[in-house]
Amino acid sequence: MKTSKNNPNHIAIIMDGNGTWSKRNKLQRKDGHKAGVKTAKRIIGYSLENNIKNVTLYALSNENLTRPKFELRNLFDIFFYSFTEEKNYLIDNKISIKFIGNLDDLPKKIKENAIFLEQSTKKNKKLNLFIALNYGGKQDIKQAVKKAIDSKNKNFEKFLYSKDLPEVDLLIRTGGFKRLSNFILWQSSYAELYFTDVLWPNFSKQNFLKSLEWYSSVNRKFGKF
Repeated sequence: MKTSKNNPNHIAIIMDGNGTWSKRNKLQRKDGHKAGVKTAKRIIGYSLENNIKNVTLYALSNENLTRPKFELRNLFDIFFYSFTEEKNYLIDNKISIKFIGNLDDLPKKIKENAIFLEQSTKKNKKLNLFIALNYGGKQDIKQAVKKAIDSKNKNFEKFLYSKDLPEVDLLIRTGGFKRLSNFILWQSSYAELYFTDVLWPNFSKQNFLKSLEWYSSVNRKFGKF
């Protein structure tokens, strides 16, 4: 099943609710993160089916690095496994992957694997998949401004971690909260915001298509009549 018309060019998703899902199912938090990764792969597949050209997933924020060390270790292990296992899937489906954020503060194996995946998929053109990893919107803008000042270049946008992202058309947040949580603030200035109580591991194809149908019903004026 596909939506009929007016699909967004760029969907950004705050994948919230993994921890709550774990508690409700009496599982460990890492189980929620693993389930979240499976949902992410399904949503990428649904995006391909609906000819979405750009998808950005909020995988790890700057603030997430303050979480307990054992949870971070589990997250990093899941990231490493996922990045390694999904290379063939990305290539077979002509998906290019790009990581945005400060990778220097992450474990070496995560950074190296991310760079390897970027290089391996850079020629793919069917879908651009951006993963926000150790990313924060405010931090992104601040570091870009600093680099622009240091280099005496007035175009600070070229220094953004998120410089390759097109403007966000539809921003989806699962899990029940209605906030942006410091996610790609610069490109989301005119995004349509879709909030749902559905926890990310439970976010189904029907839920995804419902968000696309809602988006297609919006009259986007961009401040004009």
